[in-house]
Amino acid sequence: MIRGAIENVTRNRVYGWLWSPDVKLVGRTVLAFLDDACVGAGKIEGFRQDLKDAGLGDGQAGFNFDLSYPNPADAPRVTVKLEGSDVMLVQRRSRIGAPGAGAAPARATRQGPSLTSLQWMRARGWLSQSDYDFLRFFRQLGVYERSLVVPQERADRVPQERPERTEQQLLDVAETARGMLMMQRMEEAELRREALAAPRDWRRLAEQHEAAAGPGAMFALWSRNRARIPVVEGSHLQASLVAPDAEPPAGVDYAIGPDRLLFLDGRCALGPAAAFPPGGLEVFYLGS
Repeated sequence: MIRGAIENVTRNRVYGWLWSPDVKLVGRTVLAFLDDACVGAGKIEGFRQDLKDAGLGDGQAGFNFDLSYPNPADAPRVTVKLEGSDVMLVQRRSRIGAPGAGAAPARATRQGPSLTSLQWMRARGWLSQSDYDFLRFFRQLGVYERSLVVPQERADRVPQERPERTEQQLLDVAETARGMLMMQRMEEAELRREALAAPRDWRRLAEQHEAAAGPGAMFALWSRNRARIPVVEGSHLQASLVAPDAEPPAGVDYAIGPDRLLFLDGRCALGPAAAFPPGGLEVFYLGS
């Protein structure tokens, strides 16, 4: 009997486990397929404390390896096979062996509300125009800026009665991030925050979050210092935009600073010249 599961497939990696009480699988090769095309290969060699605690031998049953396929939308169709055998793991029903012996199915990609749903809610006044634009453009581009400046009330005054310009009032960063992140996910969740020093830290956090909660999560970036960060628009949906054998796009500059949040899809790529402002930045996201 062989038991296993595909726990998650991101835009460029697959995570899961494969174990048998009867056959030694440690060191065996597993192959990832998209239909009949092999899109990656790796070894069963990763130690997993949760598997050991569940009584699956010494816990050396995990696999975690790179994938290469052109369209991220095909992720749910990726399967994993044990080389030299008929054993195959399939997402959503990723269990091999006796009924009840496997693990929970892989998490679905977090896509947020559909465009049709957004239009329906906007037509009924359930979404403001600014919130509708935020959700609509974020789906298309994978990135969106939102100002934290509190709009000044407009009053009919003659010029000599206008008060002197005062310092801008700003919305609370964490509360604004939490509200917009929950609006995109359409559910309550705990807000988490991390300090990041460089773009490589952003990519690590995004991939860790994808491994735990599935691809397509939204993050809110904020900094005490002003900067512009290049983002490859649409790269969350078109992996070909940042293919290894293609010249990396420069990206479109988006502003970040104390008076604005930058929302980013975890699958989005930053431009090759991306650099974080002095002091780094803070990232807000929702727990799983």
